[in-house]
Amino acid sequence: MASNSFDEPPSTTKKYFDTMIARQVHLENSKKPKIAVICVLIFCAIFLISNTPFDFNIALFVGMVFLAFALTVKYYLERDKSIPFAVNFNHPLMSDEPMGEAQVFVWLEADEKWMLLQDTRVRLADNTLLGGIDLVYDDEEYTRIGHYKTSKKITAQIKRSLVLLNQAIVLANLSNQDDAEESSNADDIERRSREKQDSELLQRSWLEEEQEIEVEGPLAKFINRQ
Repeated sequence: MASNSFDEPPSTTKKYFDTMIARQVHLENSKKPKIAVICVLIFCAIFLISNTPFDFNIALFVGMVFLAFALTVKYYLERDKSIPFAVNFNHPLMSDEPMGEAQVFVWLEADEKWMLLQDTRVRLADNTLLGGIDLVYDDEEYTRIGHYKTSKKITAQIKRSLVLLNQAIVLANLSNQDDAEESSNADDIERRSREKQDSELLQRSWLEEEQEIEVEGPLAKFINRQ
């Protein structure tokens, strides 16, 4: 039986931030913040130019304010780079037309390994033995997946990561169900096609035998008369 844990995600996967959908979302969400940074920069420049005589302390303060603002925006825009899960090329986050089974892999920071997830949503649970928090399946038994974080503090970033991870699991499930349904429909169509072909061959064979009987009948009578 193949292992579900990996030191590195398989080569057929991409981390969340590198997926097609995440890139599109990042591009759309980054437009307004980038414009805001440019506007603040222009405002700071105008303020410094209009402030005569030049005061180094004021300029330093304005520069520090702008730098803090720019770094905050940068952190906001790049926060999804640290989202700790990956999907394979058949996942809807990667392609509009998946060709096979969609899979989701999660990075367990405390265990230092990647794990292939099942089709069940996940949640966090306290690890009383090792400390920190575990990642478990949201089923009746809260089946343990692995040691997720060494810290017990659940930050906004961890909550966001969990929400996006569960969304990826749901999308994978929907994609796999649709793929299975299409495969089943294709099998039904192929089966009906074979049945139709068999029926047509049987009918053709029966008609040919019937025609042979009709032809041989009068011919036999003619020979008998002779």
